[in-house]
Amino acid sequence: MHKTHRSANCFSALLSCAVASFIAIAIPFAPLAQAQTAPYPSRPIKLISPLGAGGATDVVARLIAAKMSERLGQTMFVENRPGAEGAIGVDAGAKAAPDGYTLVLGSSTTLAANYYLRKLPYDPVKDLEPVAMLLKNFYNIIVVNPEVPANNLKELIALAKTMPGKLNYGTGTSGSKICMEMLKSAAGIDLQMVNYKSSAQALNDVLGGQVQVVCEPVAIAKPHIEAGRLKGMGVTSLTRYSGAPQLTTVVEEGIPGFEYAAWLGAFAPAGTPKDIIAKLSKEFAIVLKDPETVQKILAAGAEPMIGGPDELAALLKTEMARAGDVVRKAGITPE
Repeated sequence: MHKTHRSANCFSALLSCAVASFIAIAIPFAPLAQAQTAPYPSRPIKLISPLGAGGATDVVARLIAAKMSERLGQTMFVENRPGAEGAIGVDAGAKAAPDGYTLVLGSSTTLAANYYLRKLPYDPVKDLEPVAMLLKNFYNIIVVNPEVPANNLKELIALAKTMPGKLNYGTGTSGSKICMEMLKSAAGIDLQMVNYKSSAQALNDVLGGQVQVVCEPVAIAKPHIEAGRLKGMGVTSLTRYSGAPQLTTVVEEGIPGFEYAAWLGAFAPAGTPKDIIAKLSKEFAIVLKDPETVQKILAAGAEPMIGGPDELAALLKTEMARAGDVVRKAGITPE
């Protein structure tokens, strides 16, 4: 009897240990199971803007993020990560966890042009998942310092031809660089490029006369033109821009078919679940149809562009081919 009683005690102790071990193992996994079944999104979403605060891209990004917050029931906030003409911010987005809680703004500048202009630590096609088109027709305008003896683009081109390599153009983004290199090629002129860390620095130096020419978004340059601090040479739209109809186009100034228009899209890290991509794409499209949002986007110098992952992927492919052609003709080597 004593031996049997001891065996029963041992069996009881072993059973208690097994139950305790099972509970100890199961408890840590309970929150994980809950987290996996929580509906998306269950926490704030970061939208990385690879350009500086205060510019046209930043303004519309914050507008769209605020509207997305209302739709999703979770905050979508903009984090500015400028530097290297947008490459730093895009790299941060590409290397983030592919869980739907980090998105990055990509554009004709930061993705298509940078692929040829910079040695990138990421691949715009392989390392990013297209989510949704956002904006199109971010048109630029070529402007000069008031001291430059030219009152329109025709006169500027004629001046440049009399003094090849003597006029400088400033650039703080890959987009402005592509714009000016397109003009140089189309007009057959030689302008010297001066690189800046940001668009704001390039604009400040043309205002101060350190450089003579820049190509910047209409919404940014327009106030300086109206105040007489800069002279507008030509808008990069095929027809007059509705936000500044008094300004002539590059086409009107004698360069047939000239158009440069930046676009903006939302991207996620490669590997982000398809159902999350689909949900975000649907919500972005709804936001971009909101009348109040549309009016504010137009006021910022752009137009809504509605399209899903497939359309955005096709647009990126087309724009990369175009940017590559411009860079090859200009003979620019990657930085």
